[in-house]
Amino acid sequence: MKKKQHKPEETSVLPGMQVEFICPKCGRRLAWALPDTEMRCPACGYWVTGKNRKKTENDLMLPLDDDQLILF
Repeated sequence: MKKKQHKPEETSVLPGMQVEFICPKCGRRLAWALPDTEMRCPACGYWVTGKNRKKTENDLMLPLDDDQLILF
């Protein structure tokens, strides 16, 4: 009998939550923004979107008014 391997559930982005954009081509950390944002990496020129952004192991989401983001 085979054991089922548990796959970690992909977290869905909640409305109004920001995610960290990391360039999938060069790995540069770009900004925290809403997932429907598009930005161009200043290091390599690659266009990064919410769908192709590189995700960290613990892909975090932060609300728009989070104190951590206000510091920047």
